[in-house]
Amino acid sequence: MPRLDLNEMIFKNRSVDEPEPKRRAKRRRLRVTVTSIVAGGVVLAVVALGTQNHDDKVLTGQMIQTETELKTTGAKIADIKDHRFGSMSDYINAYARVEPLLNNYDHELHQYVDLCNRARLRDEGVPLINIKPRQQRHNSDVCRHATPVIELTGQINTVMKKEASVIRDTSSLPE
Repeated sequence: MPRLDLNEMIFKNRSVDEPEPKRRAKRRRLRVTVTSIVAGGVVLAVVALGTQNHDDKVLTGQMIQTETELKTTGAKIADIKDHRFGSMSDYINAYARVEPLLNNYDHELHQYVDLCNRARLRDEGVPLINIKPRQQRHNSDVCRHATPVIELTGQINTVMKKEASVIRDTSSLPE
């Protein structure tokens, strides 16, 4: 009777064919692989959530800072323009001080619009992991509701820049 080798058997039964230490080693490798994949997924999720949360906080901070700058510059412009002028030269001097502030205000307004666009794009995109409900992402909602005000403010600023330019040109006229 010829001797049969385990590798030559037609129908193999693993529980019979493989020795116990090999089966344990395979199961251990499988457990280690599955555990590694799960641990890697958890680490990836934590990093993604941390990055998303950090980005949200940075964007919110930038928006608050820009809003503060807009309010400060707007208050300076209003203080200068609301003054009662005694003469035309006082009026011209006041608008000479307002003109650079209008340029700063315009720059800050564009910066705020850019931040709003970033918030909108971020909220429209599909993040890798998103556990934050849409209701908690308020930056793009604030910008969406403020869009008409921002557009109107930009138009007013453009008119005031033209006004400052006319007054600057008026200063060259004889009294």
